[in-house]
Amino acid sequence: MKIPRVVAFLLTLALAVAAVAADKRPLTPQDLWAIKRLGSPALSPDGKTVVFTQQEWSIEKNKSTSNLWLADVATGTVRRLTTAAAGDSSPVWSPDGTRIAFTSKRGDDEAASLYVIPFGGGEAEKILELPGGVSNPKWLPDGQGLVVATTVVPELAGKLAKADLAAMKQELKRRKESKMTAKVTENRQYRYFDHYLVDSAANRLVRIDLATRAIQDLTPQVDRLFTVSGDVNYEISPDGKSLALEFNSTPPPYRDFPNADIYLVPTDGSGAMTNLTPENRGDDSSPTWAPDGQGIYFTRTETPYYSGEFAKVWRHDLAAHRNVPITDALDYSIDDLQVSDDGKTLWLSAEDRGVVPIFKANADGSGFTAVYRQGTSTGVRAARDTIVFLNDTTSRPAELFVLDAATGTARQLTHVNDAFMAQLDLGRVESYTFAGAGGAEIQGWLVFPPGYDAAKQYPLVQLMHGGPHTMCRDSWSYRWNTHVFAAPGYVVTWVNRHGSTGFGEEFSRSILNQWGDMPFEDIMRSTDYLLDRFKNLDPQRLAAAGASYGGYMAAWVLGHTDRFKAIIDHAGVNDSYAQYATDVPHGFPEVMGGKPWDNLEGMQRQNPMFYAKNFKTPTLVLHGEIDYRVPYGNGLELYGVLQAMGVPSRLVVFPDENHWVLHPQNAIYWHWEMQHWLSRYIGGQPALEKPNFDAEKKPEEKKDAAPKA
Repeated sequence: MKIPRVVAFLLTLALAVAAVAADKRPLTPQDLWAIKRLGSPALSPDGKTVVFTQQEWSIEKNKSTSNLWLADVATGTVRRLTTAAAGDSSPVWSPDGTRIAFTSKRGDDEAASLYVIPFGGGEAEKILELPGGVSNPKWLPDGQGLVVATTVVPELAGKLAKADLAAMKQELKRRKESKMTAKVTENRQYRYFDHYLVDSAANRLVRIDLATRAIQDLTPQVDRLFTVSGDVNYEISPDGKSLALEFNSTPPPYRDFPNADIYLVPTDGSGAMTNLTPENRGDDSSPTWAPDGQGIYFTRTETPYYSGEFAKVWRHDLAAHRNVPITDALDYSIDDLQVSDDGKTLWLSAEDRGVVPIFKANADGSGFTAVYRQGTSTGVRAARDTIVFLNDTTSRPAELFVLDAATGTARQLTHVNDAFMAQLDLGRVESYTFAGAGGAEIQGWLVFPPGYDAAKQYPLVQLMHGGPHTMCRDSWSYRWNTHVFAAPGYVVTWVNRHGSTGFGEEFSRSILNQWGDMPFEDIMRSTDYLLDRFKNLDPQRLAAAGASYGGYMAAWVLGHTDRFKAIIDHAGVNDSYAQYATDVPHGFPEVMGGKPWDNLEGMQRQNPMFYAKNFKTPTLVLHGEIDYRVPYGNGLELYGVLQAMGVPSRLVVFPDENHWVLHPQNAIYWHWEMQHWLSRYIGGQPALEKPNFDAEKKPEEKKDAAPKA
């Protein structure tokens, strides 16, 4: 019997689709390093072109390169602007839109330097190299020069003359090569994240004239870093006569809480600095000028330590010398803020119930409305009538999007990773809610493994997010990627438990001095809810995993239930005493229930190690040795107790990693350890074999790596 032509076509199409589906594969840890990573979008002054960075990683070389690319807003056409095997970053457009300044370390550069390249393409020209590197370039409005940030040795900086720069270069070289490595301090704050702050160093803003290459120190009186983190946040006024700078007004020895304030700094080199926000003990940060130059927007928190308080937008009125709240009445913590060219509209992003929408508001904060609510939107940039941003979801890495301000519809502008992602078989993702502690509605994300079959049984893995005041978003992750966790055949969930942001400030601050109780109840209620809803989830194959505060919850779970068959604790806040060595010592005693010298009982009640007598569950402990946020003694102590008690446990320490595992080969091995641990106790097949990177080297590389006689 002859098959009708239409039926034959449909059959062929179905077979083709099935073949494509059959060719798809689960996401592996190696794939996370093959994906191109977009960042730092910047809109041209006419709103027609976006420059952005595209970072690519080499697992073999264990490092990345980053170049500048351009995207046409109207057509989505992209072209590569820079090609050097370097780390190009921080692109900014000249006021006339003909040039792009950026920072990069190229060729014989000893530190990141300032470069400028024509928009039409051509060779990038090196403009400025300084001993302490160059960052955060911004054009002066006349296009005749730029301002950049650098780091100096304050006692040697002088006027940044040639001799001063040579002296600083020599001193930095001496520090790097010194065989005496002691770190000495009497400051309360003495290190940050993964590096010490004990050597004298100060941030400076430097103005450079493009015609003469003459430089001028705009902040010559500053004798320390602008912020504890070393981040530099400033913006030049529309007339170019001054800039607004975020600066920590708390001086050494930093006994009091850090206090970021907004300072007004003239660009004439006089060095004058005027504090515009002295009345607030909390942080005032991220200054953004109004287009008319009459006001400065910034974000403010009033509690002087990390407490779950939401950041609100304020505005400083330069004529009236007063600060006015803009979004104080809104129950949102504001991230990105952009002001329209006419000054009438604010474009903002903020967390909201598991997603990060783009909002718009009037200049006074009224009319606050969500415009685009899909996934996670960051890096919002506005020029003319164009709004561009980065957007990602749990199942798609970040791409550039452009927003129609009138309709609220968004169009994907770049498709850098589409072809690669088309190879992957990613499971279904869904949001769910349930009744948590105190009857509060709790939201969570559920990720199914590829090829999920409701007729088959599956283990359940509870991921517990860190913070504690953060939110698990509908967002792609290069570290704790839920699809990678699901790939061995697990149903994976993580819950926006009490203390999470994005669900109102009261909910965020509800766990102060009670880190363990309600979040633990939320996690257990989530487990019960999912077991009841999905009868094919195996209650005998449950696992829990978390990092940082999520690691705190892993240790808390370890001491409060034996329902889980395996636990993973990465960089966990396992012991309240050990956490006194953290790099952010201010505020920690205020949120942990008590102090060693005051209300010790309250502190111990919230200390996971206080419940060690209940430890039974096999636990994998992972930690980076240069983790100063959660010092790795936390991991060693937990592992030591588990070993002494005879509880099955395994320790993985990365000597060259900080709070995160950032090197590709380490990260892939880190994933193997976690998947291998889970498979031992809840089944499943790891999505990768145990990595052996040395065996993967080419013969000539092995020869080069051999010890010399």
